[in-house]
Amino acid sequence: LQWLLDNYETGRRREPAQGAPSTTTTFRHCQEHTIENPVRATVLSDHTWGAMSWNPTDAVGFLGNSKYHYYGIRLKPESPLNRLQEDTQYMAMRQQPMHQKPRYRPTQKTDSLGDSSSNSSLHSTPEQAMAAQSQHHQQYIDVSHVFPEFPAPDLGGVLLQGDLTLRDVKALQLAYRRHCEATLDVVMNLQFHYVEKLWLAFWSSKATASDGPTSIATSEEEPEGAIIPKDKLISLCKQDPILRWMRSCDHILYQALVETLIPDVLRPVPSTLTQAIRNFAKSLEGWLTNAMSDFPQQVIQTKVGVVGAFAQTLRRYTSLNHLAQAARAVLQNTSQINQMLTDLNRVDFANVQEQASWVCQCEESVVQRLEQDFKLTLQQQSSLDQWASWLDNVVTQVLKQHAGSPSFPKAARQFLLKWSFYSSMVIRDLTLRSAASFGSFHLIRLLYDEYMFYLVEHRVAEATGETPIAVMAEFNDLTSLSLTLLDKDDISDDRVSEEAEAEARSLGEPLVKRERSDPNHALQSI
Repeated sequence: LQWLLDNYETGRRREPAQGAPSTTTTFRHCQEHTIENPVRATVLSDHTWGAMSWNPTDAVGFLGNSKYHYYGIRLKPESPLNRLQEDTQYMAMRQQPMHQKPRYRPTQKTDSLGDSSSNSSLHSTPEQAMAAQSQHHQQYIDVSHVFPEFPAPDLGGVLLQGDLTLRDVKALQLAYRRHCEATLDVVMNLQFHYVEKLWLAFWSSKATASDGPTSIATSEEEPEGAIIPKDKLISLCKQDPILRWMRSCDHILYQALVETLIPDVLRPVPSTLTQAIRNFAKSLEGWLTNAMSDFPQQVIQTKVGVVGAFAQTLRRYTSLNHLAQAARAVLQNTSQINQMLTDLNRVDFANVQEQASWVCQCEESVVQRLEQDFKLTLQQQSSLDQWASWLDNVVTQVLKQHAGSPSFPKAARQFLLKWSFYSSMVIRDLTLRSAASFGSFHLIRLLYDEYMFYLVEHRVAEATGETPIAVMAEFNDLTSLSLTLLDKDDISDDRVSEEAEAEARSLGEPLVKRERSDPNHALQSI
């Protein structure tokens, strides 16, 4: 009965069963807990109706063998049986030949099923199975997300070059807005492969300016099929104000896509959906680069830089979600928690603080308070959500003194470095002591580091008035800039060395001999 209450809940009275109890799942449960004599279908039916406090007269079917017998009963979203159900469906799909026909709109597929005689034969195809799976995945994403407004381009008094006019800028605003809305629609339907088609249609249009002005949007009443000629689009993207505006729009679009696909990074998500999102992220940069192959390199780098930050965010959030599900089982295991407490109490925190203080220069009282709070929270066998609240409170307390300051982003990054350094020192001590719970601590450390990065990323975005995607895209730009400057420094250092060697040769002395005779030479070079 407790197993039923932990994994199932009641829904609407006439709602079809979603993952209804079956003798297969109960038999697996009995095997895992060494329970003899697994329940039969009739007993399972009686227990289910009793546990759910549901009137069995509303049921349809016989002896619990029909899914209609459990109308109004469904799996809880956080139940581990969801993952079992998804994995079973996925393996069943892999055993079928993948010869599916490409489709562009889900409505077109529905319309093509008008002949009722062919419906029964289509239900068993892999395409129908994937459609059913996508529909099942809809409950894990935010399909109610409202697409935010885009800012207007700020030309800043810059004169448009060539034959470009303000009408062209207005046309681009409307066309790009419509293009982004279509992208959000296909992602909400989990039809990720259509994003490539949308990008190809927008960026690789065969239309040219000579086709006439009817192909350019000039008003809100523009027809749905209107597009911007490719040569005109390239000319517009070459304008710096337009490129900056498009970059800001991309930040808004990709942040909306992230919030749609992963509304809660800690909520359990089926493995098949997670893998689909990761495959989508892996393909994004290649799709966009291919679609914009005829555009100037600067435009491509700007666009790919933002989509790269989007792809990286999807990978990080899906990894964080995977770690959260793995850690949830550890945090619910009493024996593992007790072993972790025993091993943690053996850690020489005084030695950790002594070594870390020279690098991090943190106040000893703050470190001791965090240590005591961590042990107390672990001792209370807190849930994953309670740990998330504790980590959020740590970020709030540490960064409170920097709130409203221009140095807030720098302070946030420094906090991440210090947090990582201290946690690595603790893991080091546990490793040297061959702690029995090292594996559990390692998993928890990975999760907390990732979640701390997630929290700090959003705090910096809130402080700067940007989206988290914009924060990460800016970081990518700074990384590229740093590498460029590093290359320049290396080149300049090589030139200095060459000049020094040439000067030594002109004086007829080896370079090493000159350095020995002139003690200030090395200092001057530094």
